[in-house]
Amino acid sequence: MPHLRPFRGIRYGSGGDIAQLVCPPYDVISPDEQTKLHERHEHNAVRLELARKDTGGGGYGSVGQTFDSWIKNGVLVHEEQEAFYIYRQDFETPQGERRRVAGVMGALALEELGQSSGVLPHERTMPGPKKDRLALMRACPANISPIYAIYRGSGQLRPYLDSLENRPPQARFQDDAGILHRLWVISAPAETDMLAAAVAPGPLVIADGHHRYETALAFHRERTAQGAPGGHDSIMCFCVDADAEDLVVLPYNRAVRSEVPKDQVVQRLRDDFAAEAADVSHALSSLEQDHADHAFVFAFAEEAYLARIADAEVSAVTGPRHDAWRALDVVALHEVVLPAVLGGDEPELTFSRDPHEVLQLVRAGKAQFGVLLKALHPTEVVDVAASGERMPQKASYFWPKAVTGLVFHSLS
Repeated sequence: MPHLRPFRGIRYGSGGDIAQLVCPPYDVISPDEQTKLHERHEHNAVRLELARKDTGGGGYGSVGQTFDSWIKNGVLVHEEQEAFYIYRQDFETPQGERRRVAGVMGALALEELGQSSGVLPHERTMPGPKKDRLALMRACPANISPIYAIYRGSGQLRPYLDSLENRPPQARFQDDAGILHRLWVISAPAETDMLAAAVAPGPLVIADGHHRYETALAFHRERTAQGAPGGHDSIMCFCVDADAEDLVVLPYNRAVRSEVPKDQVVQRLRDDFAAEAADVSHALSSLEQDHADHAFVFAFAEEAYLARIADAEVSAVTGPRHDAWRALDVVALHEVVLPAVLGGDEPELTFSRDPHEVLQLVRAGKAQFGVLLKALHPTEVVDVAASGERMPQKASYFWPKAVTGLVFHSLS
């Protein structure tokens, strides 16, 4: 059972324009955007979240001092009392549909990941990002950005979240993408008790922040062994009801570099996966309209192919794995299709949620071909996590991201 509790957050003081101070989470900030954010404002949260690499200590040597100085100088201010934070995003999808995502942000008690835990992962992690985040946490013992978790709550909080429209938020701004962000600080005991109870049945499935969660566990073990007091037994978490909110899960498309000749790849796609030539300019719409169990667009520099595979073919290769896991397109791709068309060659993969970026990499000769995938439904993510399986890395991209800088959570 997950235990989400209110905490005494740290927020920017009233003197700054919050739109100039927040930033995206670290793992979606490009080098160019990092520079732009550093230059946007001297107190932009990117200076904590993704410090430049010329400061020593793996890039994070001075972050702790920066964080402390911002508190000392009143740039950042402690909340007067423990609180939950209701965070809401209003946005339009690329198709022009108006949507919203709202949820509760609190301090989530850390648990070891496993089937008996109230917190479940859905993707595999990589050692590099965990090493990076641990260096940051050691230099600055705080959660700079929240992780993002989803749960099946049957819409229990929806009426309450709707009612906050009648209260002025403590923070409100529109970002460069036109997304409206609002934050309410909730400290009344009756409300905090209600919010904690709504999330408690769980489980919470990590949607975004696997590396940060596993890093927080490692830091907690480390600090406990040292006998260090403090709040390192929890992590700041944004919790969203997948049954009620308008979650958007975009696919991570793949740009593939391989030594296998293109003609061989195309022939194997035709022979094994009934691949048909497709118009590159209409490839995405063709993919979304296809009703095969699993369908993919393989895009080359000047041509594209729509490939298909049935569930039974995936089951024949993967064996007795959970149906929720076997039903995923990304599993069919990595377990069956790519091994078949590449003949065991280990490809170099570049991941992008933007299919046009993948196509540009292919046309520029930086990848042999791209693979475009369909989007996931949020409940698929919950079902896979609940089954005990994990998706391949970079299987889902929850959008919009929870921004960094609305609230910080001290661990010391």
